[in-house]
Amino acid sequence: MSTPYRTAGILPARRFGSSESMKVRARRTVAGGPLWRRHRLLQHTIAAVALSVLAACGPQLGSLEKGETGRVVRAHNGDTLELDSGLRVFLAEIDAPRGEAPYAAQAQGELEALALHREVQLAYGGTRRWIGRPREGQTTAPEAALAHVFVKSEGGRWFWLQHELVARGAAYVRPRRDNHARTEELMALEAQARSAERGLWRQRAYRPLNVRAAARAALEANANCMRGDAPYRIIEGRVREARAFDRRASLEMEDANAEAPFALVLFGENFTAWDGAPLASLTGAKVRARGPLGVYRDQPQLCLEHSSQLEVLGDS
Repeated sequence: MSTPYRTAGILPARRFGSSESMKVRARRTVAGGPLWRRHRLLQHTIAAVALSVLAACGPQLGSLEKGETGRVVRAHNGDTLELDSGLRVFLAEIDAPRGEAPYAAQAQGELEALALHREVQLAYGGTRRWIGRPREGQTTAPEAALAHVFVKSEGGRWFWLQHELVARGAAYVRPRRDNHARTEELMALEAQARSAERGLWRQRAYRPLNVRAAARAALEANANCMRGDAPYRIIEGRVREARAFDRRASLEMEDANAEAPFALVLFGENFTAWDGAPLASLTGAKVRARGPLGVYRDQPQLCLEHSSQLEVLGDS
């Protein structure tokens, strides 16, 4: 006895239920494959187009002025790059540990990981060039760009290098009177990194100093706060007496050693260009200040040059 359908090599028909369910199944299958596969292809296409658009638009410079482009061939310390054109670039508005300082090697590693061998766009928000003094035997002065740097990632996305370094705790904010275009944004990022103790903020050496510790550090360094090798620190304390004169101001701090009172000082063109809180009104205010530590006439001090270096804090 023959078995139905087998003699002709035909398998029994599969039951699909009602004709309506067969129509639904038919609608879910297209020439290119199931509908989910078509959706995934569409998602991938949209993502690729979005990346292409981002790459084509380039970095978001905002109010910064567009500068040079190039490829990074070397990273010095945690805040300096060298481009394939030979141009050296100091990262504007930030600084990083260097030399034998705690976290210096990690800071340079972070910079290399983010920027080395990648395409970059420079942008400017203040003074464009640093000009140094010629060393013995040199005929021309050393020069470097003072720039914000935007890096093109492997995926074609552009990111702001200073933002990434500060957010990771690989650098701290160092505004200057002639370069502070994005300091407010960077200070907010630094506050988050410091609160979370990311990167260098885990190191005791970089935590904000009280007034007595700042005075000791200034006396130990015994530097001129206007020189580039003066230690740059953040301090917190209360102003005992604020005094403003014709060309200078002094904010004497509470809790300093009576034999060596500590003050925040401002003078010369920096005083004339001050655009922050009225200095004479700060008596009794709790403040956070950042700047180079120095000694003048045996008195320890921290030098200010721009209002972004001085934050007036609440009493909480």
